[in-house]
Amino acid sequence: MSLYMNAGAPELPKVTFGFVNCNRLHYLRSCVESLLETTFDYPNKEIIVVDNASSEDGTDEYLESLRSRGYIAHKMTKREPSNEYAKALNFIAEHSTGDFVVPIPADMQFVIKGKWLREYVEFFEKHKDSVGCISFDAQRRVRNKSGSYSGMLGDGEMKFLFHFNRNPVMGAANCMLSKGMLSKMYPWSDSNESHDGGQDSETKMLQKISDFIKRDGLSIFYAAPKIPVSVAIFNDDGSTARIRENRRYGKYEAPLDGVHYYKVHDFEQVVEEYKDFEIPVGIEDVSEAIGWTLPIDGNGDWIKSKGSESIWEDL
Repeated sequence: MSLYMNAGAPELPKVTFGFVNCNRLHYLRSCVESLLETTFDYPNKEIIVVDNASSEDGTDEYLESLRSRGYIAHKMTKREPSNEYAKALNFIAEHSTGDFVVPIPADMQFVIKGKWLREYVEFFEKHKDSVGCISFDAQRRVRNKSGSYSGMLGDGEMKFLFHFNRNPVMGAANCMLSKGMLSKMYPWSDSNESHDGGQDSETKMLQKISDFIKRDGLSIFYAAPKIPVSVAIFNDDGSTARIRENRRYGKYEAPLDGVHYYKVHDFEQVVEEYKDFEIPVGIEDVSEAIGWTLPIDGNGDWIKSKGSESIWEDL
């Protein structure tokens, strides 16, 4: 039985989820609402949304609806494409009050309902000296198969593996971090000349992390759940409606019910279904599209994400 479910147990540790959005309201709503839906059994959550000066219709109204529910929803006053993501991460770091913090781009949907967040927290607390971060989103089977892993870890139903081919902490912080680790990482560089290409905030952060790991003699690892709890929102051509400067590239459509691009699975069901897996379950296995076609090739493999530069919309 979970130590947090015993009678008289202390309050659950607080988990802060920080979502970063820019002109992808459909994705933001799917990400936030699916998170709330699938972690209904973990009440001690803090929600922070940072919007990078979106001009998309309906964004302001959705941000206000979040505030009315007691969540933090901050909108930047102007766009600065080369540094806005870093500034959003810094805002989340500065305003989060959780014992664990999850800063993520709001372009994923959570697909596993119930129990998983408790087990993330329990695993992190038990292995706090070994875990740099814990990931969320599903990866392609081909990538999972090429990885080097520890054996299965964790006392609960949700198992984890240390992934030895990944950086121990993600530079863009698309993962769960302890507040202590986030404090070591903060701040992200926000005076970069470009969004990516070598001197961006993520690359600089990876170097900063490497430096303090070596300096402090840390031995920490990237932890991946055997069953991923979220899936990045793709389109049937494999694109993600990404934002670059003043354009949105690729298809961009709302989910049929306003929230779900993918089917939400019951925790107990997927644990039983994939109990014999010895590596992380692939995106092909946990994704079931609702009203659209998954980007799967003739071999049943997920198509590698692409930019769809030929399809774009001015913002």
